[in-house]
Amino acid sequence: MCFYIGIEDLAANALIVAMTKLERNYVTYRELEDYGTRVVKLLNSKGEKAVLLLSRDNTNAMFRNYSDFFVETEDGQAVALAEEKQVKDLIYQFRGYLALDVLKAFVDNSAIMALGGLAVG
Repeated sequence: MCFYIGIEDLAANALIVAMTKLERNYVTYRELEDYGTRVVKLLNSKGEKAVLLLSRDNTNAMFRNYSDFFVETEDGQAVALAEEKQVKDLIYQFRGYLALDVLKAFVDNSAIMALGGLAVG
C-alpha cells in the first residue's frame, strides 16, 4: 500500500501540533516541507510507502477547497488556521479518516521536531 499525503492533511496535522504543543496558530512552508519529509521517512522505515503531494497547484487547491480552515499569512510564508476554527475542528475534519500508521507518524516526536526544533512531550 502507498499513502499519498496531501498538503491539506500535512497542514492540518502540523497546525494541530503547533496549536496544542507550541502555542501558535501557524506553520511556515519550510516547516511543512520538513515535517512532511520526516513523516514520509518514518513511514518508509516501517516498510510503508508514502508520497508527499506538495506543489504550488496543490497549495492553491488547498486554500480554495478548504478556505474555511486555512489562510495564508500576510507575508505569504506560512499557513494559519482561520479565525473561526479551532483545533477540535481540524481533528474532526482531518484525522478521522487517517490510517493509523500515518496518524502515528504525524504525532511522532521526530516529526514534531521539524515544527518547533525541540521534542515535545
